[in-house]
Amino acid sequence: MGFLNKFSGFRWSLYIVQNGNQLTYAMHEHSVLRMIGYVMGRFANDGRPVEPWSIHLNFNHKHQSIKLGPEHFTPDGENVTPLLIQQIESIDPGWKVKGGEPVFEEVSTKERIKITDHAPGEIDLQSMLDNIDKPRELTFFRVLDAVFGKKC
Repeated sequence: MGFLNKFSGFRWSLYIVQNGNQLTYAMHEHSVLRMIGYVMGRFANDGRPVEPWSIHLNFNHKHQSIKLGPEHFTPDGENVTPLLIQQIESIDPGWKVKGGEPVFEEVSTKERIKITDHAPGEIDLQSMLDNIDKPRELTFFRVLDAVFGKKC
């Protein structure tokens, strides 16, 4: 985390909430659109978090949030709807900011969790085969699998 982030905090957070009010995981980033890009495909074809999970965008400067649902994304999960843009603009008129690398953490321990196992565009099939019987490390995308009801 850079000096500016330590001083003022991140502009937006993506909260993964359990049982309606238990904040379990959080992704932090200045660019709300960058964070949305990590989850929007999961909402394709009326996808939604399974009970007891929900996902919220939180504007940290005012502590206002938006509970995300399929209505915020196009049916193919590749774009946001005008509804979501309107909701974002209503709480953060200056929302169009440059982003960086998001930070993902377990909230109770503040332990940082990797977004993915590998760099974008890089998949090591041999490593995957060599480690097939070993427990897999928790990542953001594995958390999303659980939140959207996929077997991990």
